[in-house]
This record gives sequence, C-alpha cells and structure tokens, in this order.
Amino acid sequence: MAKKTVKTNAEHKLKHVKVYDQLYELIQNGTFPPGSRLPSETVLSAQLDVSRMTLRKALALLQEDGRTKNVQGVGHFVCSRMEEPLAQTGEGLVRHPVYAYCTEHLDSVETAFRIEPPTQSISDALKQYTPAVVIADRWYKHEGTPLAYSLSFLPIGVIGEHKIDLNDQQQLADYLEHGCYAEKNQCKQICSYSTAGNFTALTYTLSDQNSFLLIQETVCQEDRKVLVSSKHYIPSELFKIEISL
Repeated sequence: MAKKTVKTNAEHKLKHVKVYDQLYELIQNGTFPPGSRLPSETVLSAQLDVSRMTLRKALALLQEDGRTKNVQGVGHFVCSRMEEPLAQTGEGLVRHPVYAYCTEHLDSVETAFRIEPPTQSISDALKQYTPAVVIADRWYKHEGTPLAYSLSFLPIGVIGEHKIDLNDQQQLADYLEHGCYAEKNQCKQICSYSTAGNFTALTYTLSDQNSFLLIQETVCQEDRKVLVSSKHYIPSELFKIEISL
C-alpha cells in the first residue's frame, strides 16, 4: 500500500473552489451559454488571475458536475442542461456508497464540518432556498490510513428537523452514515470517473494513481425535498460493485 502524505496550506488549495464557483455562475447566468466553447486555458487563467493548475482543478469539478466537457485538442465546452431523472425508492435500506463499494475494510472515520452561506452550485444541488448550509467532510480510514473521502451538503433546516446537536459531532456523523438512509427516503446515485479526489479531500492524499470512482448522491424525502447532497470518492484500485438482476 502506498504511503499517504498529509497536505499543508489548505487555504491555498481552496482557491480552485472559488474559481469553480465563479465559472459556475458565469455558465448559469448565460455568459457562457450551452454549447459555447470556453476561452483557452491561457486566456481564462489570465482573466481570472489564477494559475493554470488552479484553473484545471476548477474545470475538473465542472466536468464532474456535467457542466462542461473537454474535447481533446479543441477545448472546453459548456454542456446543455438536461433534466435530471427523479430519485427512485429501492427496497430496504440503501447502504452508504463508501461502505458498499470500497474493497478495503474501513475501521474509522475522521469528521469535520463548517457552516457557510450556500453558493449558487450548492443551492442548485439542494434544489431549495436555505440561508446556510452545513458542509461535512469525512475521511474513511483503515488502520489510520485514509482511503476514501465524502463531501456532503445539508440545508441548515435539516439539522433542526432531525434534532442534530452540532456540539456533538458524532450525531452529525451518525446521521450522514446511517440516519439519512431511512427506509422511506429516496436515494439517487450517479457513478462516474474523476481525477479530483486528492485535491478535493484537501487534508490527505488518498491515491498515488489519482484515479477515482465518484458517486454523486442525493437523498430526498418522499416529497422530494433534498436532505443531503454528497460526493463520495473511492480510489479506482479499491472499487468494486456487485449487481444482482
């Protein structure tokens, strides 16, 4: 197993998220309409006053979200907005994706959270107005080594409705790991490939191969009100899915 390295200077690494937010809003307000080609990376990084590495990280997140696509040798294009399919209710309880698809035994979880005003992209993911959002990070470990990562967004109202005491961080973790997967809730999971896992996880390097399965997950109540919107990253070398038909 490759040695994991702890990253430093987290504030600097968050710069790509700010660039992502800027580009997301430019796409949403029509500055870059569907089907249009974004300016070249050289031009765009100069316009935004960021390095090309920072810009590429932001573009990777936009591509994850289906907002842009990269045509090799041509450039980055804005995708047409497609209506998302409705979440489907499965039989029985849905398992947390990291536990369901990671082949390594995970014996501990490191949790952190913060409360912030929602960005446009977070509001769109939650499909509702919320004055504040709880942003939760979880690093899943085996014998102290981080192997997978989850990033979740919860409307602040969900915290009150489910009586989650944020002074007790374990209550938030329990809700995200188990409570939100209540039998009557609906869950939609979209699986794709990502190279953004290491820099999204911030604190730790999860994979030397920089290759991840990304599960984008939305958990809703029966009335389709979103409870949690999450991104789960599992290194490709640790991913396995079993399908029973």
